[in-house]
Amino acid sequence: MSNGLPSVPVSLPQARTAARPFSLTYANRLRVAGFLFVLPALLHFALFKFYPMAQALLLSFFRYDLTSSPEFTGLGNYRALYENPLFHQALGVSAKYTLGVAIPEWFLALGLALLLNRAMPGRGLIRLAYFLPIAMSQIVVALVWKFLYHPHGLVNGLLATVGIGRINWLSEEATALPALIAIGVWRGVPLFAVVYLAGLQAIPRDYYEAASMDGAGPWQRFRWITLPLLRPTMLFVMVMSLLMAMKVFTNPLVMTEGGPNGSTRVLPYFIYETGFAFFRMGEAAAASSILFGLALLFTLVQFRLLRRGLA
Repeated sequence: MSNGLPSVPVSLPQARTAARPFSLTYANRLRVAGFLFVLPALLHFALFKFYPMAQALLLSFFRYDLTSSPEFTGLGNYRALYENPLFHQALGVSAKYTLGVAIPEWFLALGLALLLNRAMPGRGLIRLAYFLPIAMSQIVVALVWKFLYHPHGLVNGLLATVGIGRINWLSEEATALPALIAIGVWRGVPLFAVVYLAGLQAIPRDYYEAASMDGAGPWQRFRWITLPLLRPTMLFVMVMSLLMAMKVFTNPLVMTEGGPNGSTRVLPYFIYETGFAFFRMGEAAAASSILFGLALLFTLVQFRLLRRGLA
């Protein structure tokens, strides 16, 4: 060196010529951990949901009576359903039940949520009391209401106090379906009220305070703040209520067995009856595929409306 000091050789570490055979970044490790957490649920859905659905769709193209080998018929089961008046009746009953349950739920659940969102004494206990119907087993609900609708049950007893005679709620065509619709509304309103309540509490209070300072009244605040910001929740409630009503099965099975004269034979009960009472499993699978197609249609409508509402 120029300063006269001896030069000391410095050994630099050799550059890595090959990367480690397997390495994960922190973000990838989080993704793998998350996937492992949801893997049991995915396996459950794949084994007990998606595989049976695929099998049912495949079975809808075969004639099968549980005793002989399946026989391929193509669209024969769908043609048989088209020519079956009971299938058309079940579609009509399902449409009446679905609209009769879902539409009242949209408005009653919103009104209940607005009421429960206000400050009042014992609000927590009131919310719990309204949510109890959801926690009850569907079988228990059906049996309890079957006793309530008995000709000598509580419902007729209350009506007798106002001068209305006894009604055979579950034995007459004119009253059987409305009786089931009333149960569906009674059970569904608290559930969707909780959904609405979550949406209401997610709206910042600053918007209401600013509107009040500008002189907006309660109706104006509801019209221009609550409804627009609650639109995604409303769309979710609308579609989910329709889907849940379309799949009703326990109440017609336990309370009316589809009667009287098919007035409460909804499409899920028709599927059950066709498959396990008449042993026409191919037609039952075709009807279930049609029900799935209707549910899928409503889901796609939900996504489209939600995308348009958030735009």
